[in-house]
Amino acid sequence: MRVIDVHAHIFPDKIADRATAATADYFNLTEPLYYHGSVGELTADLQRGHIDYAMVFSAATKPHQVESINRFIFSEAAKHPQFIPCGTLHAAYENFVEELRWLREHGIHGIKLHPEMQRFYLDDPRLFPMFEEMAAHDMFLIAHMGDPRVRFSGPERMIPIAEAFPTLRLIAAHLGDWGEWEVERIRPLAQYSNVYADISSSFSERPGDPSLFACMEAYDPTHLFFGSDYPFWSPAEEVEKTRRLGFSEDLLEDILFRNFARFYHYKKL
Repeated sequence: MRVIDVHAHIFPDKIADRATAATADYFNLTEPLYYHGSVGELTADLQRGHIDYAMVFSAATKPHQVESINRFIFSEAAKHPQFIPCGTLHAAYENFVEELRWLREHGIHGIKLHPEMQRFYLDDPRLFPMFEEMAAHDMFLIAHMGDPRVRFSGPERMIPIAEAFPTLRLIAAHLGDWGEWEVERIRPLAQYSNVYADISSSFSERPGDPSLFACMEAYDPTHLFFGSDYPFWSPAEEVEKTRRLGFSEDLLEDILFRNFARFYHYKKL
């Protein structure tokens, strides 16, 4: 069975440990981190898990980082055909029209935002012209979703975007509500036809929690993607955990590969 991991962070080797540790500190992750966010480590793990593709990205915590991060992601995807590149933007980044054009010209059709790490709200009005430009050119957005401490993101922050830009396809990471996974919060978001979700940092974060299955069932089953959230989890191990969740063979194949292969219509996967 083929596999696409739609949620993997990578960093240049010289900052990988530091960047991973900073994110872990922000989310108060108490377990020791076994993975470091480097390209070499990820490619080895993909091979170990027989994973065909990983969508890779990194979030710009400052506006001036946008272009250097996007060029890093492009360069690594050019060297590693198993990588699907995904870019970044920042609410305070002004050159977004030209940068989005550069991304498309270089085969990058999605943007990752991490509002918690970037310190702006997902529905910040400064982002709406960026979303309009993305929608006009058939790009997609994947966003970290959820942190009950600050609520920079979460279902209530993505709904205004889904409504304002019905042709902009949105991927709600972590089933749409990391840290809470309350189906009544997620269900209103999941009703939008342009909203998708990945299952990263969900079932491993809350093993055996039945509320996660309820959250999954809120979405159209063709709108669910597998994601590992590397480097916080191993893609190879997350695939095996997903296989053991009791999904039907058909749903499992959809989540692991077919759904995103249809979603990512820019090339045949």
